Amino acid sequence: SEKMANARIQFKTLKGFPEATDKIETQTFLNAAKEIVTVIETFGKLFTPVISDMNGNINKLTKVYGTDVLKYQYLEDMIVLNVNVDDFAANALLWLKRGLQLICTFFENIYNDAQSSEALKQHLQDAYERTLKPYHGFIVQSTIKIIYSWVPTRSQLLGQGDAQQENIEVLTNYLPTMRAQLDRIDALLKSHNLDDSRKV
Repeated sequence: SEKMANARIQFKTLKGFPEATDKIETQTFLNAAKEIVTVIETFGKLFTPVISDMNGNINKLTKVYGTDVLKYQYLEDMIVLNVNVDDFAANALLWLKRGLQLICTFFENIYNDAQSSEALKQHLQDAYERTLKPYHGFIVQSTIKIIYSWVPTRSQLLGQGDAQQENIEVLTNYLPTMRAQLDRIDALLKSHNLDDSRKV
């Protein structure tokens, strides 16, 4: 329909993050991360720094994965097996996780907004303050502030009427699965003291 075409995002077309089993499959996780970064690309040109940063970390992890796909079939192994070797993969995963936490929190805020407000600036600001802001220095924070004002509206992102309803329904499962994965990654990094809190 006409309105469906106007929605910048169609969550039903995404495969999403893998359901939590014993371990997180590296390839599936990286694919899901790539997918959600593509979603952010629909926000507009100003979001390029966020997108480049996340894609950069996805590429670093893909590179490590590619060195031994059997050994690194699971994300946990990629991190644990390199604990005393180098923190290249761990650092990439740490920053990717923070970017994904920002996105997840932003969409959770939209999902949980009982008023279904059109303006999403507040949702993005709140998500940023709860995820990435503590690790950003003043310069980066100032840049991000400019970005807020350019976030699309709820209808622009999710469509209107049935289209929006459909997106919201898909998010009912998409978001908790994504959140569960991020919580596991968070716990993994913390358990190996890899959750570096220095600012950039």
